[in-house]
Amino acid sequence: MEELSYSRESLVAALRDQGITYLAPSDAVATQVQKTHEKLLQALLHQHDSRLRLAIVPLLLRHPEISESVLALAARLGAELSLELQTLYMAAVYLQRNWRSRLSIYLGDMPLLPNLFSHQMGLPLPDERFGKAGLVELADAWQARSKYPFDRLKALDNTIELFIGQLKLEKANQSHAPEI
Repeated sequence: MEELSYSRESLVAALRDQGITYLAPSDAVATQVQKTHEKLLQALLHQHDSRLRLAIVPLLLRHPEISESVLALAARLGAELSLELQTLYMAAVYLQRNWRSRLSIYLGDMPLLPNLFSHQMGLPLPDERFGKAGLVELADAWQARSKYPFDRLKALDNTIELFIGQLKLEKANQSHAPEI
């Protein structure tokens, strides 16, 4: 599979177009257009910036329909990137269960992301302790195979908090918008 390399600004703009705006204020335009969700996921996976890779989690939370292309993409990626995609996907699954009531305030009734990888990754089912058990085990396994020391559970918690903050701001802006 060819490596997709896009500029950070182009990916931030593409994510903004998909409703993920918390990364950075930017006037960038997605000049390198990702025509499908698969191409966007693949481009994000190839990024060195971990915040961009982690943006896959809120992207999946905001657009659960993307889950339909995750299995096919994971099968076409090399082993390392496939495991990274599976990890980020399962993080979204667990976080969605854990934050379901709060997310529903801002996103309405969204379909649950299907459990695609917990069995093959040896992780708890998503509904166990509202996703918390799986999230902790996932973060521990991710940390164990990483050569970098940052706390994966904290990174996931920060990502969901940034996304919830973005959703709060969107809701506040909608409620203060003038009626036409």
